[in-house]
Amino acid sequence: MSEATTTTADSGYDRVWKEISDLGLDRFAGELDEFGYTVVPPEIASPNGLAKKMLEACLDIAERRNGERPDLATGDTHAYLGIETTGTSRKKGNKLKGRMPEMTDDRDSPVGDVMQCILTEDQVFEEGLMNPVLLALASYLCGYRMVLSGMACWMKGPNETSFSLHSDSPEPSPMPPQSFVTQCTYVLTDYNRENGGLVIVPGSHKLCRHPEPEEARIGEDGNPDAVVVEAKAGSLIVWHGNTWHGSYNRTAPGLRVSVTNFMVRPFIHKLEELSGNLPQEMLDRNSPRFALVTQHGLTPGRLSQADGQEKVARANKYIAAFEKATGMKYRAGKNDYFN
Repeated sequence: MSEATTTTADSGYDRVWKEISDLGLDRFAGELDEFGYTVVPPEIASPNGLAKKMLEACLDIAERRNGERPDLATGDTHAYLGIETTGTSRKKGNKLKGRMPEMTDDRDSPVGDVMQCILTEDQVFEEGLMNPVLLALASYLCGYRMVLSGMACWMKGPNETSFSLHSDSPEPSPMPPQSFVTQCTYVLTDYNRENGGLVIVPGSHKLCRHPEPEEARIGEDGNPDAVVVEAKAGSLIVWHGNTWHGSYNRTAPGLRVSVTNFMVRPFIHKLEELSGNLPQEMLDRNSPRFALVTQHGLTPGRLSQADGQEKVARANKYIAAFEKATGMKYRAGKNDYFN
């Protein structure tokens, strides 16, 4: 592991590296170190048709939430959406009604429709979260005790506005070299320039700072080091929290669809409050680590002394179940993840 991933406080090194090696992910871990991102191809990232099942689930969610099934072929249902508020975009004849974004100024949205909090919407998202490839690479960057901060589906149709380069790291510049957060993106439709695909500045994670405004631009007059990430549907793209990334606007018909699993170290603020809020049957049908990945080994803020005691007891229950099932110490000491 490089300086970007190894710390004295993250002594789960041996466990994480064993998973990387057992799964044959050494090359992808090396790319995370060198370039700050990696693209895992469908044959490794999407076992048993995982991506196709997630795509159908996302279309179902969009239909339930927005009242109309997305048009994958033309993207007309999601064309030229506005900056996210409430209502529906009227620009260039967008037809979706309900809870789609509405134009608030002269720009359209660079990201399209973002459907958040989808973990409980379909069982396939549990499968995606617990994909050993995703867990191994996310743990490589953020430690074995990393947790899911939030899961979302992104749908972008034809649009005009690119998404400027930025970093996902919550820390101000200068940032630590370690990755405190990582984005793990399932590519459900092909990523390329015309499809409004991802743009990344390779190696930018080593700069340990956010881009300046003149460095954040993409396009002909933009950052000369930015590259378009080509990825086939079914791929998994993982990047270091410090890595500069954005996306081009979509010029081709159709939709760019992805599912993001935003993974963070346990002390980072979470986008979704999962601990104590997932159905018990979901926890029961998954492995003990699922409970820990979904924040159930953490203790959220207390509302009272009694509430705090209940939350500590709940976390200890799930940690004990994990330790019993695996024979490993999850919380061995202040600075250790394992004995």
